[in-house]
Amino acid sequence: MMRKHWLLVLLFTLSLQGCAAMKLQDKYSEDQPLLTIEHYFQGTTYARGEFVDRFGKLRNRFEVIMRGRVEGNVLILDEDFIYEDGSTSNRLWKIEILADGQYEGVAVDVIGVATGRSEGNTFNWTYEMDLPIKGRSWRVKFDDWLFLQKNGQILNIADVSKWGFTLGTLTFYFSKDRSLISDEALKKFSLDDEAGSGISGNEHNEKP
Repeated sequence: MMRKHWLLVLLFTLSLQGCAAMKLQDKYSEDQPLLTIEHYFQGTTYARGEFVDRFGKLRNRFEVIMRGRVEGNVLILDEDFIYEDGSTSNRLWKIEILADGQYEGVAVDVIGVATGRSEGNTFNWTYEMDLPIKGRSWRVKFDDWLFLQKNGQILNIADVSKWGFTLGTLTFYFSKDRSLISDEALKKFSLDDEAGSGISGNEHNEKP
């Protein structure tokens, strides 16, 4: 199963290498089902993820509970992370919904403005942030691709790079099904679906 998983990730990663030379709308505009992030991420969404460095070594695993709501033309997305070692972090995104499938977002640890575009079943999101790595702060770039699958899950593959060199790859699976994540994560954040759209307001750095 793990071999099949990483073969899928490898194929997606190789396909993404040609995306910079091809317009997003040319490659994905006809793909279904249609992904609109302000619709998909409303309410509570669950995710599992892992970070693998450029040498193929697994560096971290984590689970995420995300609570989203739309206010006017802004998607507010509150993300709680729990890592394999039991530590936690939080990121609060405010994502402006622009015309023609375009987006701009800010978060406390994101440098400047993140820019995104949606076409067909695909959303591409690029931004920079300062990450603590081995006691130092590294400014890295995320090239973040989300693909909505027919089963309602999202496959998210993000290339993390510095000075044009890949440091590693983040892989997420998003779902509306809470069984995707552990009971430990649900208890850690005292999840209550009926109150799940509340925003905590706490903002801390995510670590890969």
